[in-house]
Amino acid sequence: MKDLITFDEYAKVEVRVGKIVEAIVPEGSAKLIQFTVDFGSEQRTIFSGIKQWYAPEELVGVTTVWVTNIPPKKTPFGESNGMLFACDNNEGMPYIVRIGENVPLGSEFH
Repeated sequence: MKDLITFDEYAKVEVRVGKIVEAIVPEGSAKLIQFTVDFGSEQRTIFSGIKQWYAPEELVGVTTVWVTNIPPKKTPFGESNGMLFACDNNEGMPYIVRIGENVPLGSEFH
């Protein structure tokens, strides 16, 4: 288990619903998939190191959960402006939660 945090610390994390509208493996990437994610009011480029478990084409159209208020991170393929929010399944593979169509893009978790 990780250290306990205060409610104020937890409240700083912005977790939003976004839909993957494009997913590609940048040329030369061993681990990263580059996503274009639609949050309703904006689109962002976000990279995630899940290439060994997912093919990009199977993720296009998936609406899922993203951390959206972390500082941009430089990758060899461009800047990442968020982070995929996932958990591990029983086999240790990242599990991407699917959000239903009745939840608007950009909705914030709280």
